[in-house]
Amino acid sequence: MKIWRLKSSTDDYQTFQLLNYEEDKKYFKNDFNSKVSLSDSWTVKFIEIIDEGYQSDCPIFWGKSGVQIISEKAKGVLEPLVGNNVEFLPLIHKTTNEKYYAIHVLRVLNALDINNTIFEKLSSGLIIGCEKFVFIPSVVQNETIFKLYINEKIHPNYLLVSDEFRNAVLESDLKGFEFVEVWDSKADM
Repeated sequence: MKIWRLKSSTDDYQTFQLLNYEEDKKYFKNDFNSKVSLSDSWTVKFIEIIDEGYQSDCPIFWGKSGVQIISEKAKGVLEPLVGNNVEFLPLIHKTTNEKYYAIHVLRVLNALDINNTIFEKLSSGLIIGCEKFVFIPSVVQNETIFKLYINEKIHPNYLLVSDEFRNAVLESDLKGFEFVEVWDSKADM
């Protein structure tokens, strides 16, 4: 079993930002680092291309660090896998009216083996990330997509997925996804 960090590929793909950044940034500031549902209060936000390139199903989004967006096509492939662990919050391309979705991950786990994980720390000792992830296998074994608690807070920059999620993307014709292996259960045996 492997765990992967989901990212957007930077290989000449389009990048997006909020069309009404000053007005809409408040919806992205802290809400995505919460397990509280946003779907009932969410209103469609408009996005625009800021860097031209190839069309991506997982484009870079400059709206907020840690917020991943995907195309409607990607939503169709991934929604059956992730179930209620994710909310897909609609975004509309201002020119083409194509739908994209901000992924709000509701599944957050205390899954790190704190004795073996190597943490990235500030000089003050504050943990800000991981240099080497070591997970508790029984906690992550049936998880498709999740975020982590670090310092008892939801870490905003790690969107983690399973082999099943990665394979679904690789076996489809989705473009622009990048997966970085962060843990292999066999390596820790």
